[in-house]
Amino acid sequence: MNMDRNTELRRLAQALHKPAESLNYLDKLDAVALQKLRTQFQNSLLNKFGPVFEKIASTGKLAPDSISATLCTKVFGPAITANMSYFTPMNKAVSLCKLFDADFMAEVAREQIPERTATMLAELPVDQLKKVTAKLVEHGDYHVLGGFTDYIPEKKAFEIMEVIKDPAANLHISFYAQRKDRIAKLANMQSDEKLIELIAAAFSDEQLMVEVGLITCEMDAKAQERMAKLTDKVNKEYRSQARSKAEEMGYADRLKAYFSA
Repeated sequence: MNMDRNTELRRLAQALHKPAESLNYLDKLDAVALQKLRTQFQNSLLNKFGPVFEKIASTGKLAPDSISATLCTKVFGPAITANMSYFTPMNKAVSLCKLFDADFMAEVAREQIPERTATMLAELPVDQLKKVTAKLVEHGDYHVLGGFTDYIPEKKAFEIMEVIKDPAANLHISFYAQRKDRIAKLANMQSDEKLIELIAAAFSDEQLMVEVGLITCEMDAKAQERMAKLTDKVNKEYRSQARSKAEEMGYADRLKAYFSA
């Protein structure tokens, strides 16, 4: 997997609640270093108060789910609930999530650390994940979904894409996902009609054009040729625009099949 520095910079900026442009003092850090800095920052609260969150979570193990859910929504709130989720037995966590509405689940998701949610994402029913996804998309929380996209099982991710009707929204989510290879695999599973919509949306915005270029970089030659043909169907001038941008950004050599098709 090729780590994208700009993606990691955007994720760090979101965690710090700062515009990415204000972090130019980190120019010497590569993608790996930026990722390390982000995870250290996101884990700082948990590293300091982890035993407290673990103790609160352990006291609720024997309580009925309905009482635990009420405490989470009415007393603890989304931030503490998110931090307790890492110490809650998975069967209990799944049961509690079934009692939360989509709004509260979305609030909890905004507080969670993506790297710590892989097991939970694997265990939660896809219908619940769809509801949370729809709520996060509604509020434009693409950075939250992008972080989770790196860890959610691919089969579930493909099903969840069904609730994202706006093709540009998928690209905005990918904008914050580091695993472009997984996005490429999901994109390649889409129908020609869906990909044409995605391509049209991408070329309406320069940043999204770069994003679809990075996704295509992770495809094999056959898939890149398919993307090229579909791009031409949308507009025969688009591949020329894509080449100029790819050469400017330094990833043109990874799109040989796309440009030669």
